[in-house]
Order: sequence, then C-alpha cells, then structure tokens
Amino acid sequence: MSKDRVLPEILGISATSLSAWSRCPRLYLNSYVLGTPRSDSSGSPDFGTFVHALMHQIHTTGSCHDSEHVRDVLEGYGADTGVVPSMIERHAERCPSENALMGRHEHQLARFYPGAPRFIASGRLDAIWRLDGVLEVRDYKTGGKATERVADDERARLQAWLAAPIASRLNLSLRVRYEHLAAEIDDEPDVFEPGPEELEEIQEELCATVAAIRVAGQAISTGGFPGVADAAICQRCDYRSICPDSATPGVPTWPEPPEEDST
Repeated sequence: MSKDRVLPEILGISATSLSAWSRCPRLYLNSYVLGTPRSDSSGSPDFGTFVHALMHQIHTTGSCHDSEHVRDVLEGYGADTGVVPSMIERHAERCPSENALMGRHEHQLARFYPGAPRFIASGRLDAIWRLDGVLEVRDYKTGGKATERVADDERARLQAWLAAPIASRLNLSLRVRYEHLAAEIDDEPDVFEPGPEELEEIQEELCATVAAIRVAGQAISTGGFPGVADAAICQRCDYRSICPDSATPGVPTWPEPPEEDST
C-alpha cells in the first residue's frame, strides 16, 4: 500500500463495518481505518458473544433438543441460572438441526468481488441449514429488535450475498432469518428470501458502498469521513467524546495509565 493511500487496494468489508459506515462515516474511519482505541463505552457485547459461544458448543457437541446435554453445557459454563436457559429452550423450539441435511454453526464465509471496485466480503454465520429445498442462514439476536424488516438490514443483505454461491451450487433457494432469543420479543423469526434480482441489487449496493468509502479515503485530508452530528446516533458512539462532529460531547473514558513505582 502506498504511503499516500489510506485504504488497501482490495477493501475488506463485513457486516459490522457496513453497519458502522451506514451509521456514521467518522465511526467507520476511527474503527476500520485508523483503529483508534474506543474513547467511550456504549455497552459491552460480552453477553451476546457468550450466548453465541454457548449455542456453538451445544450444537457441535450434541443437540439443543437433548435437555441433559444442554444442562451439562450450561453448568460447565456457569450459565444454568438466569435468562440464558430460557433463551436456549426458546431456541430449541425453533431449531431444525435434527431435520436438516446440512447443519453448520459459527460458519465463516468470504467472497471476492473481482469487478470494479474490487473488495472481499466476509462474515460469520451463526447457523446454516439445508431444509426442504432452502438454504437457511440463521442469525441469533440476544438484544432488542433493531429492525422491523430483515430485508432492510445491510447486515442481513451481506449475509445473503455471502451465502448465495452455496445456495446456487446446491440448486437451493435462499433464506435469511433473524432469531430473537429474548423472551420479551414474542414473534417468529423474521425472514428475508432474496431472489436473483434482489441478490444482484445487493451486489450493486455493495459496490456503491465500497466506491463511496474509496472516495472518502481519497478526501480524508479535507473531511472525507464526516460525522453525522446526530444526537440519537452520537450518544451510542464509542468515539463521541473525541469526535469534532459529536452531538453529545463528553469526557474520554480511556483507562488511566498505571502510576510508576517510585521506590
């Protein structure tokens, strides 16, 4: 990479980086270009990561429909009390693993787009199944419901684009579902079933996004990654106290360096 280029020749994109870009270009700059340490805490993702790890362990070492196996795993992780058991139980009611011809969990995919602009998209799919002529991608959600339509979420659209070659190779239609595990969200998993035309639209959207990021990179010295200055977005940003465009400025919460021992 040349010294005057801030972005690599082949840009890497993911669900999280696309989400950051759509929320605020400066958030994308801090997180995915500069790698700036977070100056503010907007909440820990540890619980969601923990539940995903449990789901992976349960499915790769046994079945979520085996209550004794589930209990052993939960006890081993110290998660046999609280809300987690009810989340796993709720999932088991919706899990097709025992009827699926193909079942994979925490499956990493990457796809290269060789056109212009070139990019590599990657993502980790929580689960992927082959069911009744359908390749189903399942995304587990442990928090609140962030979108009414999965089809409108750029993260789900990227997942669909990543999984599309597998569905095509197996001559299957494609489905992306968001499965909300929290008991207070009482609905069936949201469904997104893109056809060939919509998958082509997604590819065009990804190309347009990569092109826009490249334009911002070329103009970085003149504000190519502007902040949105929106209080609703800024108040949840990990860089709100150091961003010149922040609508909710504050004091950075970087950890204090340890005091030197004078003895």
